[in-house]
Parts: sequence; C-alpha cells; structure tokens
Amino acid sequence: MKADQSVGTSRFQRYRIGSAISWLLSAYVAFQCALTAILMIRIVPIFADMLRGLQVELPWPTRLLLATYYWSLPAFFLILVALIIGKEFAVQENRRKFVLTGEIFVAAVFTPGLVILILYLPLFVLIHKLGDTH
Repeated sequence: MKADQSVGTSRFQRYRIGSAISWLLSAYVAFQCALTAILMIRIVPIFADMLRGLQVELPWPTRLLLATYYWSLPAFFLILVALIIGKEFAVQENRRKFVLTGEIFVAAVFTPGLVILILYLPLFVLIHKLGDTH
C-alpha cells in the first residue's frame, strides 16, 4: 500500500515540477515575443527611410510590410502570446505543453528573419539589376 502511495506522490511531484517549468518557459517565450515586436516596430522605419532614399520600385512583399507593419507585427506577436498563455490552461499533459511552447518559440524566432528578408528584397533586386548592366 505504501509503495502505491509513493509512486502516486512521485508522479504528482513530477507533474507539478513539469507544470512549473512549462509556466517558466511560457513566460520566457511571451517576454521574447513582446521584445521582438518592439524591436521590429523600431527597425522597420529605419529600413523604410533607407529604401525611400534608394528610389527603387519595391517588391509587393516589402510594400505590404511597410504599409502594415505598425499593426500587423504587434498583432502577430500578441496572438503568439495569447496562444502561449492559453495553452497552459487548455492542455493538461506537460509533454504536449512543451511541444506547443517549442512550436510557438520557433515561430517567434523565425519571424524577425523573415521580416528582415522582406526588407532586403529591394536591395537584392537592385543588385540583380546592377549585375545585368555589366
């Protein structure tokens, strides 16, 4: 009888520790999302000024980003934060919580790279045009 109780207690303790770690990781990812959103809002106008000075036709992804960055980037990262907090209440299994946290973290990490790539597209077009003239 005592062995059954110790196994149950041990399982409960592992669940509580896993749940605490999941909340800690969720808080870290939520903080990272908020910080990234703030940085992206500060970086995009710098690129906009630079691209305006080049006087080149912007590809449609860059035009779309420059037209919507002020609301779309914060909205995207707020959705990620809502997902990361919501999964803590909706998902019971710790293993699934960790997987979802990892997936949201990957989305948050790769989004700034995609934004920077979209901002560099006009420069790639300009380099390509300069290479064709020679």
